[in-house]
Amino acid sequence: MGCRIEKLDGVKKTGSSIAYGCDELGKLKSVLVHTPGDELALVNESNYKHWLYDEVPDVSGYIEEHRRYQELLESNGVRVYELADHVTENRDMISRMPNITFLHDTAVISRKGAILSKMRPPARENEEVVVKEALNNLGIPILNEFNGEEGFFEGCLLLSKETIFVADTERHTYPFIREFILNILSEFDEVIYARIPKARRYMHPDTVFNRIREDLALAYLPAFEETCLFTKDSRERIDFKEFMQEKDMEIIPVSDSEQSRLACSFVPLESGTIFHYDIALDQDTRKSLSGEGVEIIPFHPEALLAGGGSLRCHTLRLCRRKNKIKLKKRVKAVEKA
Repeated sequence: MGCRIEKLDGVKKTGSSIAYGCDELGKLKSVLVHTPGDELALVNESNYKHWLYDEVPDVSGYIEEHRRYQELLESNGVRVYELADHVTENRDMISRMPNITFLHDTAVISRKGAILSKMRPPARENEEVVVKEALNNLGIPILNEFNGEEGFFEGCLLLSKETIFVADTERHTYPFIREFILNILSEFDEVIYARIPKARRYMHPDTVFNRIREDLALAYLPAFEETCLFTKDSRERIDFKEFMQEKDMEIIPVSDSEQSRLACSFVPLESGTIFHYDIALDQDTRKSLSGEGVEIIPFHPEALLAGGGSLRCHTLRLCRRKNKIKLKKRVKAVEKA
């Protein structure tokens, strides 16, 4: 007998699962994380580059900072699920995966189900297998996954219930992107595709673009080499900034230095409030965000920097609740009226 399915404030919940869906930029309600453990001991001076680390991590410091981040999430009302608590069949694999703490890279959770990645580097092989088991055990269905052997796809961004953003990075192969676009257009109205330089600093979509509110985002625009809009019936080349402005979204550009410090890779707590490394943004960008009424909840990294990832990388967002949106410009318009 199938599970009863309900729709709750833009998310879905089955009779035997947690609520899920992050299509809309509402209040963050739940996340999946992996507290790093013994697998970090695999990373040493001779192999840290193979494991995609920038340096050998201070294991105790790395774990402590990750726990501190979890406490920050929980103190702001976010339910934190631990990966290992929802994995049994593939649990032994976790001890051989020093990168699985970067859960954000492995899946995106829409109201229709999870979009699973197919991880590219040998160091991250089969991470999606472990994550799929956890999502199944949490009751989150799989909307899209890749079963082919010859290709890779590490993530996309949900911009709304209608729109997905896909960046063609070094962690993607175009045949898998093409397959994804053809398949996902049966569930979404449009896909924005951007070709991005094939370099580590641009490895995932959120290294070049991320929403703060429905009407505000940060982006590193020089990375957008070509952008196209795909729908069921058409494909057209677009200017990304102009297209987003037509959708009433303002883009605050970040500098080359900021992009290299993962300026675009943050975690929105709710529309207009973000968790972010306190070293990621220049003062001018902070001033621009402050002028827009954006609140930054800062986190200072030390040991976590060895992994080369952001807070967002450590956070697989499961559920957002639709809430009242902070739209500074619209509030001003009401005040003037």
